[in-house]
Amino acid sequence: MSDAGSGSQRLVLPSEYETLERVDEILLGCEHFKTLDGKTQNEVALAMIEAVTNAVVHGNRLDKDKKVTVNCEWDPDEIRISVHDEGEGFDESCVWDPTDEEHCMKCSGRGVFIMRATMDEVEFEMSEETGTTVRMRKITKGAGDGTGGEV
Repeated sequence: MSDAGSGSQRLVLPSEYETLERVDEILLGCEHFKTLDGKTQNEVALAMIEAVTNAVVHGNRLDKDKKVTVNCEWDPDEIRISVHDEGEGFDESCVWDPTDEEHCMKCSGRGVFIMRATMDEVEFEMSEETGTTVRMRKITKGAGDGTGGEV
């Protein structure tokens, strides 16, 4: 695995569907991300897309006056992503399990589940005054083959 060093990227995005098309910009700017195997790249990208989608749609409720801030930091051993919205937050205990038979055919509601399934750590910090921040961490030591992969 090549050593991509340490670094960070930051994007501040409007709360609109078109924002979701720009999420990959932050990952493509992450040198360490490019060294990871395709499976790990896909897991990180999927978690980030889910977090930004939740921030835009559920957190900020597509209010174009509210912003979503995405931060990505990396070093040779891990990638850390935080996504912050300006919404009111949510009750984590009300997030249902999409693998439950009662919910498995619903069209939405899998974002938190996917983030937890693809990342090594996922934490939520919520404030009605300042919004919600999701912090995710993916241990990447040993997840690179030096050739990158498809996102």
